[in-house]
Amino acid sequence: MSEILIVVGLLAVIAILGYIIILLLANLGAYFTKIAQGTTVFIDAGDKLRSIWPNVGGYKMSQDEDLGGRHWLIPTKNKDPKESEKERMESFFHDSLPGTVWFQKWLWRRRGVRFMSWFWGINVTRHCFDLRKGGRRRIEARSELKEKDAPLRSRVVDSEGGTDVDSLLFIAPRPVYVEGVELAGDNSKINLLLLPVFQQVIPALPVYYLMGDFFTLLDAAVEAGMVDLGASHRVAVYKGTDRFAHNAFDPKMGDPHGNKGPEYENMYEPSPLTYSHWLKLTKAGEGSPLEQRLHLLNVNKAYRQKLVEKGATELVGYIDQLTHEKLAGGDDVGAEIPSGIIPRFGFALVSIRSVEWEPHGTTENLAKALLAREIQFHTAEGVRKEAEGVRDAILARAEGESSRYERLATALINKGVDPNVAAEVVRTQLRTENIGGPNSKVRTYVEGGASASVMVPADSDDSDTETKNKGA
Repeated sequence: MSEILIVVGLLAVIAILGYIIILLLANLGAYFTKIAQGTTVFIDAGDKLRSIWPNVGGYKMSQDEDLGGRHWLIPTKNKDPKESEKERMESFFHDSLPGTVWFQKWLWRRRGVRFMSWFWGINVTRHCFDLRKGGRRRIEARSELKEKDAPLRSRVVDSEGGTDVDSLLFIAPRPVYVEGVELAGDNSKINLLLLPVFQQVIPALPVYYLMGDFFTLLDAAVEAGMVDLGASHRVAVYKGTDRFAHNAFDPKMGDPHGNKGPEYENMYEPSPLTYSHWLKLTKAGEGSPLEQRLHLLNVNKAYRQKLVEKGATELVGYIDQLTHEKLAGGDDVGAEIPSGIIPRFGFALVSIRSVEWEPHGTTENLAKALLAREIQFHTAEGVRKEAEGVRDAILARAEGESSRYERLATALINKGVDPNVAAEVVRTQLRTENIGGPNSKVRTYVEGGASASVMVPADSDDSDTETKNKGA
């Protein structure tokens, strides 16, 4: 019995030592490797890609291949969190030795460690690549700039640190500065600071085919999309005017109250973007023209159709999910990015927003003129409103006074007073109230024949006179 205990104890010690050694090797990146959450790593066999290991919750590598023979990083089919994780683990360890899968899954769940190969360092290594200069950027806050009125370009700063990396981010925010986007309506130009968010779709493409130099290509795609937006986007204006009505022109749009029908279809007409229109344009959110137009850069109908013909149903379904089944025709995207940025660069543009913008140097005078016009308009509007307020006060007072005298005359007549006598009473009331104005200190007023006497209080400014005569 004691011998059995000794053996069990020795095995336990060996297991603990083995576990500690595995963790040490994982920290050194030897034989075992750690994968940060939200990243994908690549394992090489010599100079060839051997495995792609994503640590992205709810995502796995596809079984289907695209037109270039590459696997995509796609969502799991199961929506239940437990089933989704089970599906992801089955895909993650599909190439492991059958007898070791249980231990590798346990090790992964406990410490996030994955075994690479017994031949590590000889033939199997973790792939490293260079993001090239400017691969990582950040947006500097206005409050952190030395000059508060610094040009927009200065807010885009290359992040410090080396560009050699050994993993690829699943979500990659990427500030992009676009200068001199021309608006076709009046040939004005604007500078933009945009924040597109890209999502990894084809992991091998940016790392092995583009050799890490993919961010500059994504920047160029966004710039091309913005140039196209400025040149071809049409807003709705009220027919016969240049007054902005809506972000985009739709021949079947209703009236401003949401009423629709043939009688409203001629209320608007398309107009190319002008600087004035740009000021009113919605610049953020899924309904904004900016996001709708740039989403079309992801993939076009022609490429999707080729995947349908190949039978890559997993990939087709993921394209429909990413694009909400809104795809551009072949000619719409082809002039900017043939097939789209997903099959060309391996990333999908999932969102974009305008952080800040400014008029280009050639448009500064136009911007100042529009601002001056708006100031003059609102100043004049303020004067009009003030005059309308004075007018309304006078009218309200007149209506109130008229109503008061009308009620007085009506009350006298209802009590049997002759209408002529009632009118004379009202006239006398008016004359009395008009003596000295609203602040009059008159206490007694006596009507009499050829004259009328007015009794003035002793503390009046004209205190030496107690009686004044006024012709009747």
